[in-house]
Amino acid sequence: MFAELFNVVSPVLLISLIGFIWVKKEYEFPTDFITRINMNLGAPCLVFIGLLGLRDDISAMTTFMFASLVAIVILLVASAIFVYMAGLPKRGYIIALSSSNCGNMGIPLCLFAFGNIGMSYAIAFYVVGSIFQYTVSLLISHGNMKIHELLRLSILWGIVAAAYFIMTGTEPPIWLMNTTELLAGIMIPLMLLALGASLARLQIIKLGKIATIGAIKMAVGIGIGIVVANWFGYTGVDRNVLILQMSMPVAVFSYLLAARYNRNPDEVASLIFTTTLMSFALVPLMLLFLF
Repeated sequence: MFAELFNVVSPVLLISLIGFIWVKKEYEFPTDFITRINMNLGAPCLVFIGLLGLRDDISAMTTFMFASLVAIVILLVASAIFVYMAGLPKRGYIIALSSSNCGNMGIPLCLFAFGNIGMSYAIAFYVVGSIFQYTVSLLISHGNMKIHELLRLSILWGIVAAAYFIMTGTEPPIWLMNTTELLAGIMIPLMLLALGASLARLQIIKLGKIATIGAIKMAVGIGIGIVVANWFGYTGVDRNVLILQMSMPVAVFSYLLAARYNRNPDEVASLIFTTTLMSFALVPLMLLFLF
């Protein structure tokens, strides 16, 4: 059992650690370049491949995406209630606590834990989470949301392309599948390297307070994942992926918003760092006892 758990968690941990050490060694790490490659090429191709992996059951895919949205919205409401009750700085903390690192960590963990079908469900969750971040999270942080900005979200083009082939019942050309699979294949290792690099640049403050808040965030996320999975009657891989994605640490994207709009970025950075470390201990326990 230990070997199986190690096989799931170690690739994510080790590749993130490489990115972490690389930056700590003060080697050049072109974060902006890697982010652009991921967002503009890797992400839409990964979404395209992932959604096509669920094409045999469109109903299951759309229902799972709706379940993901329900879980994310409930987490947002719970985060807002907690922040107001605890008297925390509102916008920065609400965004951080309602987010989950469903891309950098969630997708590879679901792949290694549950195989290709698990990755496809994880990508479906990631699509919903990403759209939510670029709309609702921006609205909370900046107080303004422009729907037309969604057209600049590159994963939408992956969704549109996958939807075309799914709805028409046609197979993508071999050259297209080969190209998108190669481009999608670069995203997971680059995401993990970028995650480690981001952690290396973050500073921890108010450790006791932040660790407590982070533990509450992850416990609530797991609880919501279990409740929503039971509500939708999930019992297999779909249940496992939904719970695992909801348990993920605070998303790095929340720090970018906090830093850009001055929403307590130091505390948000500390939340990201501490919850990410917690995840490496939490995920094996979840795989052991929940799944």
